[in-house]
Formats: sequence, structure tokens, C-alpha cells
Amino acid sequence: MTDSEKFQRTVSNRLLAWSVLSIAGGALLQLARSPFWRAFGQQAMGWGAIDAALALFGRRGVEKKVQRGYPPAEAAKDLHNLRRILWFNAGLDVLYMLGGLALLRRDDETQRGHGAGILVQGLFLFKFDLIHALLAK
Repeated sequence: MTDSEKFQRTVSNRLLAWSVLSIAGGALLQLARSPFWRAFGQQAMGWGAIDAALALFGRRGVEKKVQRGYPPAEAAKDLHNLRRILWFNAGLDVLYMLGGLALLRRDDETQRGHGAGILVQGLFLFKFDLIHALLAK
């Protein structure tokens, strides 16, 4: 297993773990009486579903390449592309956090819950993307 393949799998597995936690936590929050926490949970489930799809798509892509033979040059190129995507996503994550903060300032409890949910997801993804972009070699 090449370092590139191992790294790509690690990133996908970590994102999948976060998505499972987000979906499960969000589902539990649907039992809350507070509109804030239900909205927060809805954001967790939505972001978790998207993260799961991305993680599974990434993992499947690596598996297909390994099965057909994954030349080191292609693996290195893929790692470079992943690093670029992670940096780009880190920038998007900042925008997500700003959007979440804007919703947190609203008077409506449901909107504040959505804002807090977006802020938490954006903060996690910012750290996730930044750390992995720095670790990608």
C-alpha cells in the first residue's frame, strides 16, 4: 500500500466516522423539545449525509484504482489533487462558519439552531481540511 493510498483511505475513513456521529447525534436531537436543538440536529444530519457520500465516494475511488493497479505516479498526482481540494474546502469552510454566525444573530430560535449547527459543522470541517491539507505530502 502506497503512502498516498493509505492517506486517502485515512481521510475518507475519518470523514465517514464524523458523518456517522453527526447523523446519529442529529437524529437524537430530533427528540428535543427545543426548536433550537432540533434545528441544530437537522443540520448535523444533513451535513453528515453529505460527508458520508463524499467519504464513500472517495473510498470507492481508491479501491477501484487499487484493484486495477495504482501506479505510484498516479497516486502522487491524486494526493496532490486531494491536497488542493482540502485547501479549497478550508476556504469554503470559513464561509460556512460566517453564514452560521449570521444565522446565530437572528431572533428566531430555529434559525439560531440552524446557525449553530452550520457553525459547528464548518468549524469541524475547517480543522479537518486544514490538518489533512498540511499532512498531505
